[in-house]
Amino acid sequence: MTSIFLANAPYSLEERYGNLASVGATLPHLGLLMLGAVLREAGHCVRILDASAQGLGYEETLEEVKKFQPDIIGLTAVTPSIIKTVKLASMIKDICPTTPIIIGGPHFTAVPEQTLMDYPVFDYGVVGEGEDTVVELVEALSADKIPSHVAGVAFRGNGEIRFTPSRPPIKGLDSLPFPAWELLDNFPARYHPALFKYKKLPATHIISARGCPNKCIFCDTSVFSHRVRFHSPEYILEMIGYLIKNFGIKEIIFEDDQFLIKKKRVARICEGILKAKWNISWCCSGRVDSVKDPALLKLMKSSGCWQINYGIESGNQKILDFARKGITIDQTEKAVRLTREAGILSKGYFIFGLPYETEETMKKTIRFARHIPLNDISAFTLTPFPGSEMYDIAEQHGTIDKDFEKMNLLDVVYVPNGLSKEKLLYYQRLFMKEFYLRPRIIGNYLKRLLANPSNSFAMLKASYGFLRSVFGKTVTFHV
Repeated sequence: MTSIFLANAPYSLEERYGNLASVGATLPHLGLLMLGAVLREAGHCVRILDASAQGLGYEETLEEVKKFQPDIIGLTAVTPSIIKTVKLASMIKDICPTTPIIIGGPHFTAVPEQTLMDYPVFDYGVVGEGEDTVVELVEALSADKIPSHVAGVAFRGNGEIRFTPSRPPIKGLDSLPFPAWELLDNFPARYHPALFKYKKLPATHIISARGCPNKCIFCDTSVFSHRVRFHSPEYILEMIGYLIKNFGIKEIIFEDDQFLIKKKRVARICEGILKAKWNISWCCSGRVDSVKDPALLKLMKSSGCWQINYGIESGNQKILDFARKGITIDQTEKAVRLTREAGILSKGYFIFGLPYETEETMKKTIRFARHIPLNDISAFTLTPFPGSEMYDIAEQHGTIDKDFEKMNLLDVVYVPNGLSKEKLLYYQRLFMKEFYLRPRIIGNYLKRLLANPSNSFAMLKASYGFLRSVFGKTVTFHV
């Protein structure tokens, strides 16, 4: 039996959410939970430390490593956290110089060779989905073997970066164990979604399918690929029942890229929730071109669905077409209106700064968002992440700052031709002001607050953060 320490490097709420840190999410890292589950199932001793979600610093994380004294360490990183992960790995190497460190996650999968070349503190890397790979890699390392026979691995050999054959995506997702929530410290009390992304606590998130069939140029699908694979409705219902029975979970967030892609499957999950009489609430994300059936929306509503998140991106069709979004303005408006008619709230995600963006297209997007009956929005400036097509063609259409730590959805790292960083920030803030500072939206939030008065203080902090974000740091708001 091998002891394995799995960790997410310290990455504070302030670094992730900026002015809205006080109401940001601290949800478990599902990737670590899945790796912990398969390693435990294989007979290994596993410790999971999600330093980011738990608000732990480097020294606190290091102390946990010392206590556990692992044989192998596994770390994960997204692009803005890769430098923090390098720092943590270096500190670990100082106290455990002979302990192998494995790196995985979206950033490594997107740029594996560059990562191992730039950061020699990592000994091995897992490319793509990690469940099968990490089990075989741990077995090889435990036997002091070079993992050249383990598919999906990158490592150093003879002075160069070596890659084993790629591993195909997992076909039968139902063969996987449930995420290892039991291995988390103080779950679920220590973990919660962002304010107004839930109706009930305790809440958590799950993934019911992997992969996205769409070709949007700003998305990195290198981990789960474009091939969509589904857990069965029976598996998902059993998982929800497990969370309710063992942890008292009252709300589920489906983190699938496109939960609504198979209508019959969605309907079976809804029917199963109703049959079990769990009285839970839930929300999901979907594409606007998948929302056409009022009967399905009503079934979702009756089973506890209260919000659907849509990637709308822009109110300009030319920009959507260039980004290969595969939707139309008309489809967006129809989907949002059908959602409202079903009694479900809708949130729109928007991106400013895609190629061909102008001041006029940003004004048009703001007008469009105000015109359709959205209840909530998130407006970002474009971040071309490594692994996305946009990252490769960014300099053909503008200028990009490839400082990974700035790729946090808070800093402006990409400016399309014809615009400036200042203009992008101005219209992003204008969007927030013009959308939220309207009687309908303010009234909607007050209703939600009255329905859950325990959020009163958090609401005040969120208001303060919002005002700082849209009006600048000089605003005065006493909490």
